[in-house]
Formats: sequence, structure tokens, C-alpha cells
Amino acid sequence: MDYKNMMDFRGKSVLITGGTGGIGGELARAFASCGAKVAITGRNMEAAKAVLADCRALNAEACFVSCDLLKTESIPTMVAECIDRLGRIDILCNHAGFNNRKPALEYTESEWDRLLDVDLKAVFFTAAAVARRMVDNGVRGKIINTSSVSSARGHKNLAAYAAAKGGIRQLTKVLAHEWAEYGINVNAVAPGYVVTPQTERYLSDQATRDKLLAHIPLARFGRPCDVAATALFLASEGASYITGQTVFVEGGRLID
Repeated sequence: MDYKNMMDFRGKSVLITGGTGGIGGELARAFASCGAKVAITGRNMEAAKAVLADCRALNAEACFVSCDLLKTESIPTMVAECIDRLGRIDILCNHAGFNNRKPALEYTESEWDRLLDVDLKAVFFTAAAVARRMVDNGVRGKIINTSSVSSARGHKNLAAYAAAKGGIRQLTKVLAHEWAEYGINVNAVAPGYVVTPQTERYLSDQATRDKLLAHIPLARFGRPCDVAATALFLASEGASYITGQTVFVEGGRLID
């Protein structure tokens, strides 16, 4: 094991779905800083331009590939475009997703379906499309899904989100088992409360912050870099004997 260069991703290509948000953008910058070629998807083009500029400032090759994850038939095309532009996909960070915080009795069927379609269904079909190309090309790749601490806690007002993220934990185990024979590692990261533009409004209320921090032993909220550093490890050779696992990045929230 070359410990000194374990995080050297030169010659590797990574696809990051949802790569324009707070955590997704940090994933892109993290892999770019370690020498990887980076492709991102996302809905915010201005944010995408900023993330790509950051990656290129780190001397990394970086590109944006468009895809409507609600249309699963478009996912193989997105994967093919990524390979056309970067040559191959060695690592998938399956990060795209969103939350819709509301009481369970207030969900409409369309709201439920939309969240599950993006946060779970698209995760499976993206992983499958990438894994299929990895198998065809003999790539012993790494797939890193994004779950959540909500997959292990019965938080109020998160019925659809928790169902999706819990599904990702089990999906990760099944795919890891099935694809191990091809040398593909499948793991997940499960963030706790991480300060991003997406969570800023919820965490801006001081009473809410104090209540949440009281249950986090490390007494702080997470940062996007905490999640990105975990993903880097799972994508590295140092994690070559780890598969089917969900790594919680939550400051000790689940200890009790």
C-alpha cells in the first residue's frame, strides 16, 4: 500500500451527480484537488459554472453533463457523454437529491413520487448505468451513494426523505454484493446536519441550532469538507476492502 499517495487520483475520472450544491460542489473540488478529472450534473447552471471554475483553478479537467434525473431514460445518455468527454468513469458519487420537509399527513402522491424518483430511483438507475459501463470496460470502480442520518433516525416531517435514504442504505448493500465479482466497491456516506446553502434557512434559527447541537457530541455542525474527505477515502485504494457499508458523518449524533 502506497500510503503517501493514497489520495492521488491522477488518471482517474469521477462523475458527481448533484455536483452544484454545497456538498456536491465540495466533492468536485476535493477530487479535482487530488488530480481527478471531474464531471458534474446539476440544476443550477450558475453554480455549475462556479464549481467548474474552482476545479479548473486546481488544474483539473472538468465538465458539466446535463441530465434530467426524473427521466431515467436520459441517464445512460448522460453516462455515455461523460465517458466521451473524460474517457472513462472510475468513480461515481451518486449525490443528487433534495428534501421536502412536511408532516406525513400533508404529502400528496405527486410530492412523494417526485422525491422518491430523484432520491432513490435515480440513484439506482445511475449506479446501474455506470456499473454496466465499468463491467464492459473492465474498470474496477468505486460507487459512493449519499444516504443520510435520517436513514437511522425517525425524524419528524421527513417521511419521504427518510424512506429514500433508508432505501439507499439497503440498496448499497445489495449492489455491493452483486457487483463484487466485477471488482466494483459500493458504499455510502450518510451526513448529519451539514451547513450548506440548502440547509442554511433551517439552521439559521438559534433555538433550532441549540436544540440540534445539544445532541451532537462534537458540538458543531458538519461542513461539506467533512463529507468530501470521507468520500475521498472510500474512493481510494485504502478502502479497497470496504464494500456495502454506510459511513455516518454526523459528529456522534447516533451514539445515543
